[in-house]
Amino acid sequence: MVRSSFETAYQDGFRCQAATLVVGGGYAAGVLPGLLLIGSGIGLSLPPAVSLSIHGVGVEDAGVASAAVNTMQQVGGAIGTALLNTLAASAYLVGRSSTPATVAQAQLYSYSTAYWWSAGLFVTGAVIAALTFHKGRPESGEPSAPLVRM
Repeated sequence: MVRSSFETAYQDGFRCQAATLVVGGGYAAGVLPGLLLIGSGIGLSLPPAVSLSIHGVGVEDAGVASAAVNTMQQVGGAIGTALLNTLAASAYLVGRSSTPATVAQAQLYSYSTAYWWSAGLFVTGAVIAALTFHKGRPESGEPSAPLVRM
């Protein structure tokens, strides 16, 4: 399977976040590098993905298709946040006493757990996408919606 550089950027960002978080670590060395990778990967891959998702839809259905894509994006984000929060919250404190040092370690461990699960989910999504999407470029031809010139 060939991965795009965008996929690699955000997957490596999650791995970087999971590997560099330590108690007492700084923002510039521990948090910022991973956030930059995640932000650049998702920021560069999302616009073409959304554009391709409504490619070939007729003019009369373009609004509905766009609304469906946006709705699924919002629902997926909400469910994903709830799922990762559940995994993170139950990851460390079960069976441990609640001392300040344990709570600090639990916060880092929960972030690390959420980042590793996120990286795994992105890899799973990449495999599913590679197996189900058609190869090649979309056929060029008449645009599905009239062009608006300003």
